[in-house]
Amino acid sequence: VAKLKESIAVKRKEKGDAELKALAKDWINESDDRKGSIDLGFKRELKGHLAKVYAMHWSGQDNHQLVSASQDGKLLVWDAMTTNKLHAVPLRSSWVMTCAFSPSGSFVASGGLDNICSIYNLNS
Repeated sequence: VAKLKESIAVKRKEKGDAELKALAKDWINESDDRKGSIDLGFKRELKGHLAKVYAMHWSGQDNHQLVSASQDGKLLVWDAMTTNKLHAVPLRSSWVMTCAFSPSGSFVASGGLDNICSIYNLNS
């Protein structure tokens, strides 16, 4: 067990993986009434979907971009810093439940209750 824990710790360090509390040490509230809570605060509001948003995923390449999937039948790619929509991808079905960026950031994928996984090229 100790060897496994050590192996996990080495892999976490290689990946730069950490717990939110460790990464947000500058935001941790140490006042008596909320000791140890993290005060992240509201940053941006992205408006554009016409129905419920079921999923969001940050791009691994550009930490300013994210993709959101909604029951309005669209995937929207956003610049989270400016709140501008960069791409609007119409879906074949409004039953989307999840979305993600490819590691390169050039593609987005979605999947849903229609049993279809769709991949879209953002560069075309």
